[in-house]
Amino acid sequence: MERQIVFAGLLPHAPILVPGVGGKELVHVETTVKAMRRVASHALAAQPDTIVLVSPHSPRRSGAFGVWHTPRLRGSLARFGSPEDQVDLPLDSVFSDQLELEAKRYGLHTWRINDEDLDHGAVVPLHYLVGAGWKGATVIVSLNNPGEGGLDQLGQAIAATAGKLKWRTAIIASGDMSHRLTQTAPCGYDPAGLRFDETFVGLLRDGAFGGIKQIDPALQENAAEDIVDSTRVALAATGYQTAGHHELLSYEGPLGVGYSVAILFESAKSETAPTTAVETKNNVISHFTELPTVARCAVEAKLKHRPTEPPFHVSGEVAKRRAVFVTIRTEDGELRGCCGVTTPVEKNLVRETWRSAIAAAFSDHRFPAVTALELPDLRFSVTVLGNLEPVDSLEELDPAVYGVLVSAEGGRKGVLLPGIAGIDSVEEQLAAVRNKAGIAPEEVIHIERFMTVSFKEQPIKLKGVT
Repeated sequence: MERQIVFAGLLPHAPILVPGVGGKELVHVETTVKAMRRVASHALAAQPDTIVLVSPHSPRRSGAFGVWHTPRLRGSLARFGSPEDQVDLPLDSVFSDQLELEAKRYGLHTWRINDEDLDHGAVVPLHYLVGAGWKGATVIVSLNNPGEGGLDQLGQAIAATAGKLKWRTAIIASGDMSHRLTQTAPCGYDPAGLRFDETFVGLLRDGAFGGIKQIDPALQENAAEDIVDSTRVALAATGYQTAGHHELLSYEGPLGVGYSVAILFESAKSETAPTTAVETKNNVISHFTELPTVARCAVEAKLKHRPTEPPFHVSGEVAKRRAVFVTIRTEDGELRGCCGVTTPVEKNLVRETWRSAIAAAFSDHRFPAVTALELPDLRFSVTVLGNLEPVDSLEELDPAVYGVLVSAEGGRKGVLLPGIAGIDSVEEQLAAVRNKAGIAPEEVIHIERFMTVSFKEQPIKLKGVT
């Protein structure tokens, strides 16, 4: 039977991750928010006929898995103070009915959820999927009680349903990691929290998905997590595949709860195949000086709704994995957007620049999204970062030479590039980066420094790029 699971992703479900609830606190989880948008975008790019979401907060019964059967899947975040944040999607009743039959064949019991509003475990991930453009038929599944088993069988039943119907299906696991990372965490502090998060994140990062089934149940319980079971269902639906694309996009725990965002399965994409009308043989990128042009092309492609993969061959110095920041300014030099990473995420500098340019143009919370009308008057620059070095003394810092990355309890981090106008002393640099990360002046911080090289946009247009 042809496999019809075309995408699997992992999204957290804390209401604070939705702007209407999070408000000003959203700045502390912006990395997670950006990664959630990326998963939603990739899920829709897979062109699913239906989306199956597994929520650990949907109603549970012992010994059985729940399947929603309300005509419309409706829910809001009203109990969290934001009634305007709501979802309303059609139920995929055909898929839900068939899933119940397939579950029975796998020895599972199911029950129907007929008269409930959606829980936040469903509403928060769906908020991002709807925001990416999803309007289609949807399936919501709830779990049985912890430790009762059947998770792999449920995933297999979902895959069998998709195969029998021949419907392209995306599956989303909803889950948060430890709720006990700090003394102020919702469930109090337990050192098991960080141990669990490190274990789980490591398995995701390495693609060692089978290891998730081997995590100590006592560690899970002490960490107060609700991510393992839903993730196992999603992975089982893919057959625990690692042949396709999988990627840990982010992890952070600034508010005492761990949030992981990941692509668990996505059909592999050709690294060198053209993804736009541009012929890649005419567009070889091999030097740092060409990266600002790559940044502009990324934003142009996004504005013109073209595929968001760089249509370039990569060689030379830009074929390496390095961290970058992309900065966008107006003709008058005013900042219009700036985003990047301190640890490389992509396979090479061209892909890293492409990714950061789109984030700077459309996801910098300080500014509205860049428009096609203003793009010709904007100027791009790309800063390539050197290695991070630990700092033992403030005498090792110089804001004109070194950028800084500061970290505090709970995963809060802030970064500041060197050579920022108006920042002339180490004290001013650290005060600025503390303020940016929401770290109080009296809090203990870990400091790392890095050197950079920056490249401004040149008036050169790559052949064939319009």
